[in-house]
Order: sequence, then structure tokens, then C-alpha cells
Amino acid sequence: MTNEFKKKEVWLNTYPIFLWLVSEPLVGLIDSKIASYIDIDVLSAVGIGETVYFVFIWIFVFLAYGTTPYVSNLQATKQIHKLNYFITFGRKSSVLIGLISAGLLIFASTELIKFFEPTKAVSFNANSYLILRSLGLPFYLLNMHSTAVLRGMKYPKITLYSSAIVGVANVILSYFLGIVLNFGVEGIAIASSIAFLLSSIYSTKVLISTQTQTSNFVKSHEKKEISKKFFSIGFYIFIRSMFLTLFMAYLRNQASLMSMSEIALQHVLLQLWSFGYVFVDALAIAAQTLVAEQKAKFNNYKNSELKKYLNSLTFKIAIFLFITSFIFLENIVLLITEASLVLIIDNELKTLFALSLLIGSFAFLWDGVLLGLDKSKQFSILTVVSSLIGFLSCVYLLSQDNSLSSLWIGLNLSLLYRGLVGFYYQIED
Repeated sequence: MTNEFKKKEVWLNTYPIFLWLVSEPLVGLIDSKIASYIDIDVLSAVGIGETVYFVFIWIFVFLAYGTTPYVSNLQATKQIHKLNYFITFGRKSSVLIGLISAGLLIFASTELIKFFEPTKAVSFNANSYLILRSLGLPFYLLNMHSTAVLRGMKYPKITLYSSAIVGVANVILSYFLGIVLNFGVEGIAIASSIAFLLSSIYSTKVLISTQTQTSNFVKSHEKKEISKKFFSIGFYIFIRSMFLTLFMAYLRNQASLMSMSEIALQHVLLQLWSFGYVFVDALAIAAQTLVAEQKAKFNNYKNSELKKYLNSLTFKIAIFLFITSFIFLENIVLLITEASLVLIIDNELKTLFALSLLIGSFAFLWDGVLLGLDKSKQFSILTVVSSLIGFLSCVYLLSQDNSLSSLWIGLNLSLLYRGLVGFYYQIED
């Protein structure tokens, strides 16, 4: 396998995922813009509601992260009968987990929102948003599983098409229901649930039609092996995702305790942050498939050309993100929300935001590589420890200076640990 071929493989697997990842925060930013048209309380409510919602969503990210490299390995080693059973098992598990999670989230929504200590108006809007958006949770998780399987089978474009359905439907319906029909925050939430219903129907239909059918019987012990693999990988990633999402929720929660302006700005900054690292995240997700395939076929990643190319590309992206985010952060925030929030941004906050993208670029890449190398345990441990480092740093720094800058310093320290230890784990024999 030549270096040129590897470059082609990287780009073919990365660009659809990149466009998908761009669309997700972009839709979120548009939702924020639509919410800001209504009033600042609605924008704050969407920020709080999304935080709680994504705590639930991302603790189940193993449906995507654990699935893609395992599917790639089964595909590369021609274990089609196992692959078919894994797909069916994962689909049923995704829907069941989604239904249970939606019920729990609806039941606990009021108490969860209280952690942010919002005003009465913001609390009411956030609760309405969260309950209605929870209805789309089973469809979100089903779509996550289906597209992850298709990426492992080297059909990354379906992820892009699926996200296009979500993006277009969400933006149109959010504006129509939220502004035109004057449903407000409830309309924005309903739009999201409908969008993921449509997307899950599409991706699952494609997966069923693409899936290679086989008459090979899956033996009882193989079924146990597959389900055990699904849940063992899932357990590590579940624990990792729980700590990481709780840490990210903490960053929003502490901002809300400062003022409603701070939570609104922090919501926008974290949306921009998600938007900023999408290309590296796309590389990381593509790396799951490529590294798993490389390991299955050649048992060599440590000294491969693939590794060198991924590292080189990530370095260039990291430098670009640092420079552009530092220069244009205020201008971008001004495009999204009102001018009063821009006044809170100083040079220290800009620098910390830019550094988080620089350091985070490598942390995100190592995530994908470790999963491709079937090191889900190490992947989980380093994220748990880094989240604790970030949390403890924030607690101390906030006691000295109760500002957004303290939160972003804590985030940078967390990412620095993930980057350094992630690099060690990927080269470890």
C-alpha cells in the first residue's frame, strides 16, 4: 500500500464526515440565532436544554465509536455472518436504549434544569424544550448506530446525506414552527425531533439495502461473543462519555451561575468550539476505520505511512485553527448573537479559546486512533482522568477568579493531558 493510496483513503473517508460534523454545530448555531430572534431568555433556555440533552446523548456515543472499528475489522476479515448479526443486535439495542433514556430524561427534566439555577422564565422554557426534544432521542441513537456501521463498511457518504436531511429539516422547521407559527422554544425542539426521525428512516433503510446477506448460521457462542464485545467496548466508552459530558455540562453550569449573559456567551463559544475542531474530529472518525483495517490486514500502525500522514495533517490544521480563531472570534460571535455579549470577550479569553483548539486537535485525533487500535480501555481511562483534572482545575481557579477564563483554563489543562497520554498510548506496544 503506497503513501499516495493512503492519502486518497484518508480523504475519501474524511470529507463526508467533515461535512457532517460541520453541519451539526452549524445547525446548532442557526438554532441559537433563531432563538435569539425571540429573546435572550429563550436563547439561554436553549443553551441549558441542549446541555442536559447532550449529557444523555454523548454517554451513548459508544453506539457510534465502538461500532465503526469493530465493523471495519469484521468486514476486513470477511466475517460476514457475524457482521450481519452485530448490525441487527446493535439496531435493536439502540432503539431500546433511546426509549429508556427519553423516558428518564422527560421524568427528570425539571430537577436537572434546577442545577443551572435559571430564572423562572428561563426554567420554564428550558423544561419545555428538553421534554419535546427528548422525543427524538430513539431516532438520534438509531441514526447514530446506522451511520457508524456504514462508515465501518466504507460508506461514509451516507453519514453526510443523513446529516443533510437533519440540517435542512431542522432549520426549515425551526424557523417555521418557532417564528412563523410562533411556537417559540417548543417549535425549535419539535423541529429537532422530526428531523432525526426522517434521518433515521433514511440511514436505516440504506443500511438494510446495503447489508450483505448470508445464509451462514450464527452459532450460539458467536452470538454471546458479539454481544459481549458490543457491551464491553460500550462499557468503557460509556464511562468515558459520562465523565466527559458531565465535565462539559459543568463548564456551562458554572457559566450560568455567573449570569444569564455568561451562559449565553458560553453556549455560543462551545458551539463555535465544536465547529472549530470538526475537521480533526472527522479525521479521528475516519481513522477508526482506516487504522482498524490496517491493523487487521498488516498488524502495523506504529511505523506506518498512515500514522505519519495523519499526524502531519493534524499539525497543520491545529496551527490554522489557533491563528484564525484568535483573530476572528469576536467577529464570528457578533454574527451569531447580540453585541452586548462580545463586550465580555477579552484577549485572555480569546487566547484560551484558540489554545483549546490547538491542543484539542491532537487529543481528538488520538481518540480515533486508539479506538481503531482496539484500545478502548486506554481511551476510556485517559478521558476519565483528563475530565477529573479539568474539573478540579476549574474548582480551584474559580475560587480565585470567578470568570469564563477560569473555565477555559481548566478545559485546556484537561485537553493537554488527553493529548500527551493519548500520544503515549498509541505508540505503546
